[in-house]
Amino acid sequence: MHKFFYPQSVAVVGVSANPVNLAQGIVANLLKFGYQGQIFPVGPRGGQIFGLPILPSLEDLPRPVDLAAILTPARVVPQVVETCGRLGITRLVVESAGFSELNEAGRAMEEEIKGLLQRYRLRLVGPNGLGLINMENGLALPFASLNPPPRQGRIAIISQSGGVGSHLFAWMAREGLGLSKFLSLGNRLDVAENEVLAYFLEDPGTQAVYLYLEGVRDGRELMNLAHRAAKPIYLHVPNVGEETAVIAHSHTASLASDERVVEAACGQSGMLHIKHQREFLAAAKLSGQPPVNGRRVVVLSRTGGEAVVTAYACRQWGFKLPPLSPRLAELIRQRSRAGVIRPTNPIDLGDIFDFAVYEEIVAALCRDPEVDAILFNYGPMADFELDRGREMARRCVEQARAAHKPLAVTILVSLEEEEYFRETLGVPVFHFPEEAVEALAANLHQDNPAELTAPEAPLLFSREKVADILPMEPGFLSLSQALALLDALGIAAAPWGAASTPEEAVALAGRLGYPVCLKLDAASLVHKTEAGAVILDLGEPAAVAGACATLARIARDSLPAGEDWQMVVMAQVQGGLELLLGARRDPAFGPVLAFGAGGVGTEVLEDVSLRIAPLDPAQAREQIAATRSGQMLAGLRGQPPADLEALSRALTILSQFMLHFPQVQEVDLNPVRAFTGRPGLLALDARVRVK
Repeated sequence: MHKFFYPQSVAVVGVSANPVNLAQGIVANLLKFGYQGQIFPVGPRGGQIFGLPILPSLEDLPRPVDLAAILTPARVVPQVVETCGRLGITRLVVESAGFSELNEAGRAMEEEIKGLLQRYRLRLVGPNGLGLINMENGLALPFASLNPPPRQGRIAIISQSGGVGSHLFAWMAREGLGLSKFLSLGNRLDVAENEVLAYFLEDPGTQAVYLYLEGVRDGRELMNLAHRAAKPIYLHVPNVGEETAVIAHSHTASLASDERVVEAACGQSGMLHIKHQREFLAAAKLSGQPPVNGRRVVVLSRTGGEAVVTAYACRQWGFKLPPLSPRLAELIRQRSRAGVIRPTNPIDLGDIFDFAVYEEIVAALCRDPEVDAILFNYGPMADFELDRGREMARRCVEQARAAHKPLAVTILVSLEEEEYFRETLGVPVFHFPEEAVEALAANLHQDNPAELTAPEAPLLFSREKVADILPMEPGFLSLSQALALLDALGIAAAPWGAASTPEEAVALAGRLGYPVCLKLDAASLVHKTEAGAVILDLGEPAAVAGACATLARIARDSLPAGEDWQMVVMAQVQGGLELLLGARRDPAFGPVLAFGAGGVGTEVLEDVSLRIAPLDPAQAREQIAATRSGQMLAGLRGQPPADLEALSRALTILSQFMLHFPQVQEVDLNPVRAFTGRPGLLALDARVRVK
């Protein structure tokens, strides 16, 4: 990656003197940003642009360049790549569109280019992107005009969309946030996000990374990179549903991700899940400051109303407003002119006009180990305060920096002061207190979670017994197969048996004990309840025989002709809380575990927590506790708890099962009954799909 960002010479391929030529924009940006290396425009018609001669072909270069930026018609790109390979130009940035995001012919061209990359050992960024930028040496390869240009700073951006990146540049410049490096991934034919992220995390000029993806390629490696990162990573994946999938695929050939899985991945790896671009702009304003090591915040405000607004925001984001130390409270009492300011947190400074007191208060807060962060709502109330207020602000900022104490500043009333803080003090400021509190929350220190590649605990089941049960053919297991699989895994199900005739069903019901339920068991019948193929509350032999006749009619009317079927007779379990335990294989993040409300509550309550595998029992307990169902299972108002150990063990088993059997695509245990004050759990239904 270093060779992409620090070339000594660049060829821009596709340039002409035609004023509407897009590749001209690349040359213009290189000159505008003050690129320090040599620039060679290349185009078949020759001529001159910006005082530079346009070479007719790459063969006319005086020597091989370090990097080629290519913006030609898509059909020409394979030929240009082949020429670069022959000439020893090993780093290529292709900004042309018209590849896999367009049609199959474009996909075929990508495959041709892949072969050339392997043949000549080349690396390529793109196609269908906006290139890259290095503010350190003026390397700027976007063809689009960047107005205003990015200001130099310490935030790196990785974006599949060049438009999203350039839009952020403009707002970052306005908000006092500077760019270190930028790379537009486009279709990710070769260079993808994880390689670039790993480079930025080691880059001394970068202190935070914003990552915009329209599809996650290797989510598990992304999580492991984030786990090891000492810098904040802001992950924005808006392509999460049918509303975005079509445009995203046509845009960068990306497939939609599951937003809940992305959120779980961020929570487990320490990335900040960005849902709106404004969230990134707010959070990044504190990225250069020390992390917020706790939730104890002291608020200083020049107006009482904004102090109330800030206190409410702190409540929403889970921050505490601890009482002031006795020494600080006494200082405020002595310096309040009219004695009307109470020494509380938030501190209403409206009656204190001596800015030296502000400096003393901030100094005391910086020394106080019981204060995790300071939020300052500041604004001069009169013209005569302006110069002295600015000096006070400078000293407060210096004190906070020296003490490594996070300081968030909101500018009140006089919006012109924002520019002073940004340009003179180098402190990005917030427009409203709520933004500042949200940014503090985004920068809360998180303990490093377990790495996804960490060694697993010993298997909690017999791999051989499970392998014997799993069928070779793809599709859903029959219910009896799925229940037998649960037995091999060591996850308890309600007592059950399989029957092929009414006589067998009645005999089974007698052994299991009434009441029982009857379920039609066929591999193609995935949604049994919707088909009426689950009959409950059977309390006598005659009822069982009648239910068998009903299931036989449903099998005749609903199943494919000739499909084998049988019936599952199951003891009907009374009481307990209905739960969902499940797992599925996400294409980007691998096995994902689910726990939450089961039965009809799955859709109605939407009380489900997700975690990326692997999962150990302690992590499973945390997953359970993250749901309202888990809080109920823990015991409310003196009620005895359910068997949380059995539940966490079951989730751990599902995690291990998914990791050791990659052909398994999903497992759905719903409902599972857990009982307060009683050990164990019982699965009442199971659905398993293999591929």
